[in-house]
Amino acid sequence: MKIQPARLITELERRLHPVYLFAGPERLIIEEAADQVRRACRAHQVTERIRLSADGRFDWGDLARSTETGSLFASRRLVEVRLPTGKPGAEGAKLLRAWVEQERDDVLMLLADQWEMAQEKSAWFKALDKVGLFIAAWAVKPGQLSRWIDQRLSSRGLSADSTVCRFLAERLEGNLLAAAQEVDRLALLFPGARLTLAQVREAVADNARFDAFRLVELSLTGQAGAALRCIRGLRETDTAAAAVIWAVGREVEVAWQVATRRQPAAQSYRELQVWPSRQGPIEACIHRLGAARLEALIPRLSQLDRLSKGQAEGDFWIELERLCVALAQTPERRAA
Repeated sequence: MKIQPARLITELERRLHPVYLFAGPERLIIEEAADQVRRACRAHQVTERIRLSADGRFDWGDLARSTETGSLFASRRLVEVRLPTGKPGAEGAKLLRAWVEQERDDVLMLLADQWEMAQEKSAWFKALDKVGLFIAAWAVKPGQLSRWIDQRLSSRGLSADSTVCRFLAERLEGNLLAAAQEVDRLALLFPGARLTLAQVREAVADNARFDAFRLVELSLTGQAGAALRCIRGLRETDTAAAAVIWAVGREVEVAWQVATRRQPAAQSYRELQVWPSRQGPIEACIHRLGAARLEALIPRLSQLDRLSKGQAEGDFWIELERLCVALAQTPERRAA
């Protein structure tokens, strides 16, 4: 059954379903939904948790084998399977259908980082949908972000008028993870308050030096030294790696798309829903690097994503520094 994220808590209070599927590009929605399921499982004495990642080397037989033996801690287990591509493949689809057709006490939770509407027509999805809950975590559109922020503020005991919410929406430009962190920070600074625009402006200015958006702007506009200092500040303040990857990765991919499309840049920005405040730095980056160099940076974003999830060896922050320097540098021009 497909539900909205806001309905999940109500459903969990009623009962535990045998299967949960959370899918889509908005990681904050997925992770918060997953946390709600984990808390509900603990409340129902489902204390053992098994985590699997169905990447390209995954053996789907591990899903069945992980629950063949009895649980050491409880009669039920929470089995989490992350689907990086959102597609289980033929073998995975077969095993997932078999899972829901059998009577099991365990709870299965699938977390899909990518999702296509066509997946909802597949046999394995329909089988899961009959017995479980499905939440599609689509990105919040620019016109909806102000309302989302207003609801988030309310959930943290804060209130604000539409001017404050629009100001935050303009600054955060669609990044829900960064928006959630900003709201939590405001809740710490002004507990239970009705926020004024002056308060929020001052709080934002205090935090601007080390936030992920500032890092993106510095890198795009060729300020390598300042970008490195910003990264060190992000690291020292324990900024979530996911927020940094989202901000940097989005701008690199947008810059590459604008550089390669055979149409006016203004049209590309409209189609890609790029806010006016972001267009200047992106244009500067395109002019400095060009499409080919931007394309060469994209695989490095995937490597950063794997490092942040512990799926690759290396230091996330060092690799981030290397990427941002490459993004900020001015290539040497050959003499004519």
